[in-house]
Amino acid sequence: MKMHGKQLQDALRERRQGMGSCHAARLHRAVSWVRCAEKYAETDEDVGFISMWIAFNALYSVDDNQFDHSFRGDFAKYAEKLVEIDQNEAIYDCLWSNYSGLVRSLINNKFVYGPYWASQREGNDHWERSFENSKKRAMHALANSDVPQLLTIVMERLYVLRNQLVHGGVTWQSSVNRAQVIDGKRVLFKLVPIFIELMFDESDEWGDVFYPVIGSDDELRRNQSNSALRASASGGK
Repeated sequence: MKMHGKQLQDALRERRQGMGSCHAARLHRAVSWVRCAEKYAETDEDVGFISMWIAFNALYSVDDNQFDHSFRGDFAKYAEKLVEIDQNEAIYDCLWSNYSGLVRSLINNKFVYGPYWASQREGNDHWERSFENSKKRAMHALANSDVPQLLTIVMERLYVLRNQLVHGGVTWQSSVNRAQVIDGKRVLFKLVPIFIELMFDESDEWGDVFYPVIGSDDELRRNQSNSALRASASGGK
């Protein structure tokens, strides 16, 4: 059974003693934003979605000193790792049980499909064929238990919705295109707590967090590593 924010907070408190400070900070931040999202879940769908996306962002983002990241590439790696440790298939069960309603509605919504908006700018209909192919890929992934592929398609739709909200592309609590905000919020509310639970017992492979807690052992280790990289790049001078 999926945990709620307070349960996640209590579970993290019990487990964090054996975690590195970096991983503990990652999960602590994510859980705090889950609790924020739950606070506004029934009163403000926009804030609920944004807060839960921040929780998700805290989980998957990695500070690796690279500047050419893409959401698709970063999330694909994260999804593969999650599915690998998801021995009870909690993610697949969540997507399967919600596919006929929430998930299908989201995948079939052209307003959260990135190429649709590119075609609007360019004045063409090139998005239509790729949109139909995307829906077929999602059905094929579901039928063949290809969880990373299905999860990536779902989260790419949510990423477009995230951009619409965070970049001021929609009006707060607008009735226009409200369906995708409602569906997107509900999908995140189901998936993100599962992601957190899966990461409780896997603390070594998730990378460095952005803006680490200053003075932590992990921050010191990273500074030492970066210093060594700079020294190597300069020929040891």
